[in-house]
Amino acid sequence: MGLLILYLGTALIGYFVGAKYTDKEKDYSWTNKVTTGCLILLIFTMGARIGSDERVIRSLQTIGLKAAVITVFAFAGSILGCFLMRKFFRIDRKGVKIDD
Repeated sequence: MGLLILYLGTALIGYFVGAKYTDKEKDYSWTNKVTTGCLILLIFTMGARIGSDERVIRSLQTIGLKAAVITVFAFAGSILGCFLMRKFFRIDRKGVKIDD
């Protein structure tokens, strides 16, 4: 629990420092490329680490079915959640507020 609080605290401090000291008129489009690159590296590293674990490989059939079921429900829940939030906030598919 203490480690989770440390991670969340670090994220919040980073958010507030970034929001305060970021120049609003400067172009930060390069951050999308850096974020995407870091995400790809993270996913690759996690996949390599999980793939090298013998226990995971041995129990792949059992894990595979459970993972597929969880993935389908997570996907469906995300779509349903986005749909409901768009209806609640009255936003169309393009992200534009629907006027009454």
